[in-house]
Amino acid sequence: MGMMAPITMSSSSFVQPFMNADYPRVSAYPPLTCLHILPRMSRVVRLIIPAGVAAVLAALAIFNLAQADRGIARLARDVDGVPMTLFLPADSTPHPQSARRPAVLVVHGFSGNRQLMYGFGYTLAKNGYVAALIDFAGHGASLDRLPDSSAGDAQYQKLAANIATARAHLRAQPFVDPERVAILGHSMGASAVSRYGSTHGDVPVTIALSLGNFGRQLPNDPSRPRNFLILVGANEFAGFIQGSTAGLTAAYPDGVPGVTYGSFADGTARRLIYAPGVEHISILFSHDVYREVVRWLDQAFAIGAPDRPVEADSRIGWVLLLYLAAAMGFRPLAALLLRDRAANATTARCAASGRFVILSALVAAVVAPVVLQFGDVLYRWMPLTVGNYVGIYFLIYGLIVGGAYLALQRRQAPAAQPAAAEQGEPAAPASLGVVNAASSDFALKPALATLALTAYALVTFGLTAHLTWTNFALVGDRAWIAGALFACCFVFFLADEWMVARASRRARAGLYALTKLIVIISLIASVGLFGAPGFLLLLAPVIAVLFLWHGLYSHWLFGMARQPWIAAILNAAVLAWVIAATFAVVQY
Repeated sequence: MGMMAPITMSSSSFVQPFMNADYPRVSAYPPLTCLHILPRMSRVVRLIIPAGVAAVLAALAIFNLAQADRGIARLARDVDGVPMTLFLPADSTPHPQSARRPAVLVVHGFSGNRQLMYGFGYTLAKNGYVAALIDFAGHGASLDRLPDSSAGDAQYQKLAANIATARAHLRAQPFVDPERVAILGHSMGASAVSRYGSTHGDVPVTIALSLGNFGRQLPNDPSRPRNFLILVGANEFAGFIQGSTAGLTAAYPDGVPGVTYGSFADGTARRLIYAPGVEHISILFSHDVYREVVRWLDQAFAIGAPDRPVEADSRIGWVLLLYLAAAMGFRPLAALLLRDRAANATTARCAASGRFVILSALVAAVVAPVVLQFGDVLYRWMPLTVGNYVGIYFLIYGLIVGGAYLALQRRQAPAAQPAAAEQGEPAAPASLGVVNAASSDFALKPALATLALTAYALVTFGLTAHLTWTNFALVGDRAWIAGALFACCFVFFLADEWMVARASRRARAGLYALTKLIVIISLIASVGLFGAPGFLLLLAPVIAVLFLWHGLYSHWLFGMARQPWIAAILNAAVLAWVIAATFAVVQY
């Protein structure tokens, strides 16, 4: 028997069988497969955590907002065409067993509404008063139109009729003392209640917030109006501070702020307060103002101790927290609905340089108010005072900027198409300027996502606003006006999105901010230079906040989808709705 040959095997011959295709590779085993799952898990976590935090913050805000209604009853009604909401202590019923309560009729300013005055409703009810908040003609839920200011005294007569109707209804309530019904108004409403109180001696107390020029027209009689409290924000425009001061000095020429003159007993009491740290809008949410109002009423109606604690409405902080939660929830929702869209899109070469963007914005910001100065027929077909001007301004601005962008794209198209073909890249369509479809369903899915995100923005912003601090309902003419405004705002936002679209997020954000700053400066300057509505000066801070909010959503949406029209549709829908629901519907 021969000897068996020794078995020899190199390391390579041992490993070689396991390298054949018939054997699974090491990288296919589960331990390494998990590494491929980790990015997806990380992405899910990045969506879940902010969504969870947003849900917790929203729940906290909603809970505390609901707590504000404890001990308060709210009754909504229509009084001969005047929408009204009654705030009253919960122990006040249509058939009270106790004494009747003093009451306050609360009216808003121009382009305001009863929701904007909710802070006074809550504060007064928590301190034992009945408060009736109304929508003037042309405002909020009213289906009546307000006569235009150019119609002479017709506008005040309409406001006075609304005050008389609401006051008569309030005095007739079984839980209200008809002899103790005060009137309170803000801005336009302040002028209305001051004039009404001056001519109706049976009004025991009148309170004016941000009294304007009518303060100079008040009679010299200290009892007209009776027991008159004037409050104005220390940071308001000079015209409001001067008008409010004139309201004091008309009766007491040597009067100074912070001092009470006259006597409550004979109706000659009068006091002027400069509310610290607030301006024309924030005065409506000031705790200092709430306290001054309640203490003045307490003295006038001889209620409670002079130093009794005043429970002021504090809902605005929770409202802001709810908006923060909505913004935090928007981003993960958008990421979920628009996932992989940016990866499937190719960004076209930036057609517009930063200098071209700014120059186009400057030209549009100058031309728009000039055109509107000489052609008010362009916007007066829309019976929404101030809002019609703003809407057509946006349309003209958008047409100029969008036209400049498309013209530049056409000039660059002949050179861009061959260059893209040489590199084997699909050329971006000049009409869109930024993206190409990577799949046949690329247009449908973002469109559905846009509808969902727009609905989310409208509900989280609008429903919150309508229930807590301002009207968001489109009643009567406001519905078709909102449609017209959407077209105007869409042209504005789409043109701007086209212009600022670029790969660098920082550069895009900078240009976005610059173009919006140019628009705000243009609107402010147009008041003095081109005869634009003066109310735009008061709106400038609000417009700035809205642009900041629009910019945040735009920044996220473009980063996720590279589709300018998505942010344009969402922002146009929200802004058009806000304008249509806010400004006064007028009769020209």
